Amino acid sequence: MSGLPPQRFWPLLLVVLTAAVFWLRVSAPADLEAYAQARNIGYTLDLVHRGNWLAQYDIEGRILSKPPLHTWFIGIFAVPMGVTRLALVLPSAISVLALTLLVYAIGRRQFGPLAGGMAGVAVVLSPMLSKHVGLVRSDALFTLCITAGAWAAWRAWQDGKGWVLFWTAGAFATLTKGPLGLLLSATGLLAYFWEKRADGAALRPRGSQWPGIAVFFGICLAWLVPALWVHGQTLVDKIFFDELFGQATGARKDSFPGKNLPEPTLNLLSRFAPFSLLAFYSIWRAFRRPSADANERRFERFLVCWILAGLLVFSLAAHHRADLLLPLWPAAALLAGREAARLADRVGMKRFTTGSIAICLILLGLVYWTYHHGAGPRKKAIRYSEAIREAAAKVREAGIDPDEIEHIDSPTTFQMYLGTARPWLRPAEIEARRAAGNPPRYLGTESMNFGQTGIDGVIAVEVFRWPPDPEQTAVVRIFEPAW
Repeated sequence: MSGLPPQRFWPLLLVVLTAAVFWLRVSAPADLEAYAQARNIGYTLDLVHRGNWLAQYDIEGRILSKPPLHTWFIGIFAVPMGVTRLALVLPSAISVLALTLLVYAIGRRQFGPLAGGMAGVAVVLSPMLSKHVGLVRSDALFTLCITAGAWAAWRAWQDGKGWVLFWTAGAFATLTKGPLGLLLSATGLLAYFWEKRADGAALRPRGSQWPGIAVFFGICLAWLVPALWVHGQTLVDKIFFDELFGQATGARKDSFPGKNLPEPTLNLLSRFAPFSLLAFYSIWRAFRRPSADANERRFERFLVCWILAGLLVFSLAAHHRADLLLPLWPAAALLAGREAARLADRVGMKRFTTGSIAICLILLGLVYWTYHHGAGPRKKAIRYSEAIREAAAKVREAGIDPDEIEHIDSPTTFQMYLGTARPWLRPAEIEARRAAGNPPRYLGTESMNFGQTGIDGVIAVEVFRWPPDPEQTAVVRIFEPAW
């Protein structure tokens, strides 16, 4: 492999590393009930079993909280393959691979093959990306769209054309998690003011924006208008008020903008280590000793503005979660890759290669240990997720027809493994079905006693419990009421 030219060696290596990290993740015990994946699984069940492609509901009957592009992506695999763990996580894996190769291509073009290659390594082996490569979440796809948009913005700044691609990527980011993606894609352009301060004749962004704006609204409204027509105020309240406004202001939680200013910066430093150390050093260098090459200096400032403006946005927001910082990492990885290449020049390629291989093996080992033998809260979540999978298998062995089970509060993944997608029934709905002469044969619950459902005067027999040991907390219980 060492004899391959850089343009072949690095892409091949990055594909192998991504495949290795993905295999380490999916070969580990399932963690589908952790990291808020259950809601996305519920949306997928709604799409596959009930054909709701326009806007999906989870099994609690709540409409989607984000636009549906990620769910549509899952549907490409889940419709032919079924709602399996592999089908659910493939979109994240593909997004991480595409992001890794895109960052490599950008770094190679701007900083050289070694810098681009190390930037790609910094993407796929950072702890946060090795987590998201196997998650049923939209963060990886969102980050890919933002990175494509940021690169398009940079090229358009330099060439004076190509803004349609920027707005198109922004539209796909918006259909993944909302309009913040468009903002994050554009923050690097703040480097113009940095450049102008040093050089009054600095290259300014130019070119017509109107065709791109038309494309942006055309793509977004192609989904939003029919979705509003069908789902109306429910969709407005959820996406615009509850999520967009609520997350930014903290109205949904006991929080407020700017409550914990340093947290995003500390998370970017800690959750993306060790490469984040090189990235932060590169940011310092951009201020103290900027590149002598005008194009390279302009691009490093573009990346620094992308990172620092993004940190400001997340620091002022009321909603804090380390995963939100993923869209800033491609810029940081590019800076880290350049610093790694500079380090190679100082220590020699042989020593640098040996050290890099050692670091990669250590990071792969950490991925294995974290997801196969991890401790703490994550281990508890894995046990819970695995117990639900076992419960679904035991239900079939017990001869209980999954199609005859209605659910009160049983976990989302329980239905995923059963191959059903029934929204939770509330007591009033159960009573209505009973009055209509069509009561459920079985009622599935997580751990509540049957009397707590609010259905009075009905005797029910517990016909299934998992785990079967009454001393253990049940994850699934099935009752057969005597209507």
